[in-house]
Amino acid sequence: MRALFMSKSAEFAAACEANGITFIGPRAETIALLGDKVRARELAVDSDVPVLKGSPFLGSWQDARDFLQRESLPLPIIFKAAFGGGGRGMRLVRQDDELNEAFERCTSEAKTAFGNGSVFLEEFLDDARHIEVQVLADGQGGCAHLYERDCSVQLRNQKVVEVAPARIHPGLRERITECAVRLLLSCQYRGVGTVEFMVAGGLDDPSARFVFMEVNPRIQVEHTITEEATDVDIVKTQLGIAGGAKLEELNLPGGPGSAASTLRGFAIQCRVSLAPGGGSEVSKYAEPEGEGVRVDAALYAGGSPSMHYDPLVGKLICYADGAGDDAFQVCRQRTITALDSYVIDGVNTNKPTLRGILHHPEFINNEVLLSFMARHGATLAGGTAAEKTGGASKPAALKRQELAVPSPLEATVVKSCVAEGAEVEEGQLLVLLSAMKLETEVRAPHAGTVLKVAVVDNQTVKSGQDLVVLDALVPEDGAGAAAATAATAAANRVRVGGLGAVDSTAVWFGKTTGVKPCEGATSSSIRLPPPRHDEVYQHRQKHHTELLEELNQRLATVHAGGGTKAVEQHHSRGKALPRERIEAILDQGSKFLEFSPLAACDLYDGKAHSAGIVTGIGLVHGREVLFVANDATVKGGTYYPMTVKKHLRAQQIAMENNLPCVYLVDSGGAYLPLQDEVFPDRLHFGRIFYNQAQMSKKGQPQISAVLGSCTAGGAYVPAMSDENIIVKGNGTIFLGGPPLVKASTGEEVTAEELGGADVHTSKSGVADHFAENEPQALAMCREVLAYIGNTSEAAAPEVEPEEPLLDQEELLGIIPEDNSKAFEVRQVIARLVDGSRFHEFKARFGSTLVCGFAHIHGYPVGIVANNGILFSESAQKGSHFVQLCGQRRIPLLFLQNITGFMVGKAYENAGIARDGAKMVNAVACVDVPKITVIIAGSHGAGNYGMCGRAYDPRFLFSWPNSRISVMGGAQAADVLSTVKQDQLRRAGKPEMTEEELQEFRRPTLEKYEVEGSPYHSTSRLWDDGIIDPRDTRHVLGRCLRICSREGGGASGGFGVFRM
Repeated sequence: MRALFMSKSAEFAAACEANGITFIGPRAETIALLGDKVRARELAVDSDVPVLKGSPFLGSWQDARDFLQRESLPLPIIFKAAFGGGGRGMRLVRQDDELNEAFERCTSEAKTAFGNGSVFLEEFLDDARHIEVQVLADGQGGCAHLYERDCSVQLRNQKVVEVAPARIHPGLRERITECAVRLLLSCQYRGVGTVEFMVAGGLDDPSARFVFMEVNPRIQVEHTITEEATDVDIVKTQLGIAGGAKLEELNLPGGPGSAASTLRGFAIQCRVSLAPGGGSEVSKYAEPEGEGVRVDAALYAGGSPSMHYDPLVGKLICYADGAGDDAFQVCRQRTITALDSYVIDGVNTNKPTLRGILHHPEFINNEVLLSFMARHGATLAGGTAAEKTGGASKPAALKRQELAVPSPLEATVVKSCVAEGAEVEEGQLLVLLSAMKLETEVRAPHAGTVLKVAVVDNQTVKSGQDLVVLDALVPEDGAGAAAATAATAAANRVRVGGLGAVDSTAVWFGKTTGVKPCEGATSSSIRLPPPRHDEVYQHRQKHHTELLEELNQRLATVHAGGGTKAVEQHHSRGKALPRERIEAILDQGSKFLEFSPLAACDLYDGKAHSAGIVTGIGLVHGREVLFVANDATVKGGTYYPMTVKKHLRAQQIAMENNLPCVYLVDSGGAYLPLQDEVFPDRLHFGRIFYNQAQMSKKGQPQISAVLGSCTAGGAYVPAMSDENIIVKGNGTIFLGGPPLVKASTGEEVTAEELGGADVHTSKSGVADHFAENEPQALAMCREVLAYIGNTSEAAAPEVEPEEPLLDQEELLGIIPEDNSKAFEVRQVIARLVDGSRFHEFKARFGSTLVCGFAHIHGYPVGIVANNGILFSESAQKGSHFVQLCGQRRIPLLFLQNITGFMVGKAYENAGIARDGAKMVNAVACVDVPKITVIIAGSHGAGNYGMCGRAYDPRFLFSWPNSRISVMGGAQAADVLSTVKQDQLRRAGKPEMTEEELQEFRRPTLEKYEVEGSPYHSTSRLWDDGIIDPRDTRHVLGRCLRICSREGGGASGGFGVFRM
């Protein structure tokens, strides 16, 4: 087992080790050593690494004063939390009278943030630089660095903007990085760590003084820019080390000296943080995009950032190739552009300050010191710094005024530092607040008397809430409190309707035709790390690419028709293949959504390609039309049992979605050798004509074109059509062909005389339109469809469509090659939905089922996706969400990767069967369109709860890696083996040996391997086709548009839910 690798707790690391869990990070004793900053200083001294003068632990501010006197250490000094980090638990002291308060504040903040109030003091270097070195060590003698970062832009000791690498003299770089490596080698460090230094003087000085500050024994927030600058995956490296690998085994590229790589460019990270004031909810959120731009964020529209955590809510990372100042300036400009397009409305952030930093001459010219923010902070965001004049001036007249001092942010009161009636000086501490583990001091804006203390310790306060009321002495010209104007941020809602120039049929053409960027969606983008294109990713990609090659080969075979001889003969008669016929009718450039092209692929000796019939939906005159086209090159277009099933499935889709139907007839009727499986039953051949009659009754146009033979019962297809076309020469319609007529009556007659185009358009009236040839017949078919009237139209997209933020090509590298291995289904969702935005439902409950709302090609959809086995909580959540979609009339998309519902005594006793039944009930009864995609496994009752074929999804597609069976083959073999062994024991016979057991299991494993294949399933029409994962979004977009043709109506009821 593995544990988290972000912790700096020695106790946690030790507990992991004691329980047999590998802690991904340094050993517990190393964390304890480096976490104790006093002992870490001693280690540095022993390792010949320069340090600042400093004290041991201090018990009081008097101890600090005594140490300063004893060591003759001049001010300024800085108090530091002994077990801290991240800029917290630090207070600068420049004057003797600040010692007491600074010590108290540092102790208090250290205890709040780190659980330990121990502090020490150090010499403080004014106007220094903060340079930190990224180090990798394997704990086995291997240690290397990934260069340094310049983290000198800091506000109250917290990093704001970081640069990797630092613009530093090569000689100074070598001195600092060698010290960092030497220090971690001396403590047998294992893992990834950061060694932090302060540099006094310019970075262009190879002999500049630098001193050790501390070691951060973990991956830090700013590791991102080092990854970009070196192209080394630091997290992967950390995991490799935790697995016992030596550095030399991790395929690091290597670099000069003790470097683990070379440098490939510059990277800048801006820490986007909440700022005081503003609202408490994000009203609009949009991240920048583009080459060399990366965002790691924790914000979304509608979210309310908590005050109890770090104010950092987003990291903007930008990268540019190259070396030298030109490359840095390209990176800086790219960061400015990205920052300007980073939209965060409704709350205050430090974006204006970040912009000011990036534009400041000191940042541009590599002159930033740690005092930078203190010197320029007031003006960086466009404000005006308060000016202090040194000359004598006439004192301003003062007057008394009641003045409320508000909280600058939402926070918790740590301590109220004044009492009512007390006299206070300007700048005196009034209240100490804590928000997001950072203490904020609220000081008196003017001298005066405390009239009221409006808060108590541990109270939560809102931004702008009164903390203290003063009877203040204010200048006459400043009398009267300025009226604060609160800007009201209008909620940015998804625009419904009125989509202007957006082409609602765009989904039938290409990826981007008619698609515009989405403005104003309120759901948050799914925040996921991008997949690393590492060896695992490449192996998966190769595996799925091979599966797709097999799929494409199979499709090419069926598209070729019934063999070279049959196709040549077919073409010689002036006849096109069925897919060519359909394409001639479709709107030019639009795509055809074909159903089950591999039907019957492993039946009937593999000779009935596509079951001898092509079905699907295409766009004609901008509206969806269902096509059924016989393939006369496959056994004369005769109907096998699977042909009938496929024809009926197409009609079912048409009926459910209110689609016009076009039948391109070229068939010899039933396949006589299998007549008992074709003719007599309820869902056999006769049902085709029943369905035609029912659809015509409901106003769904039934159009047919007779392009070849139309014999026996098949003659009812054109005869029961609303309007039909027959082509001269090839097209014939008759209940009994010439051989049957001769056998029955003795009459000799040609096919054309018996039922040709001339007969049926001029004598019998069975056909409506005469076509000279097939191209004319197909053109006439398209013309007929132009006049079918105002049949049900597809709805326009609810919002403007938008491509996902994440690349759909990456699906091939994300899905494991072994379906028994879990993967994060949100990685799939993020590559299917518009803008990768997903409003997740009950995210913290029933986590093995992911539910939520999104849009695909502008159409709303509720998504139910497996993220593991189904437990009771997952089923309860799924039932709730499905009912919610039914109530809101939102179509449902099920992404199946399910082994089933959880089994075992504890789960059965807790009612897993009851909760599973609730989900099955909900899925069965919900009366909104349902679409299912099997993205991996589909097993057991999980298939039912996730809307398998039996639950009437409007459409069901499979991926090439999918597996479908009542359970896995190995599981089935284990069950049967256990039963057999029990039978032998009861009979008093010896149990099977291991060899006998393996032989007993073999037939079951082989059977399930064959029957679990997606080709076995699609051959039998258990799905509507196997699709390329990368095409899934566009297939779903077309299906959702098709489903939108249905009218609304009230939500139906559900069966009894067992409580």
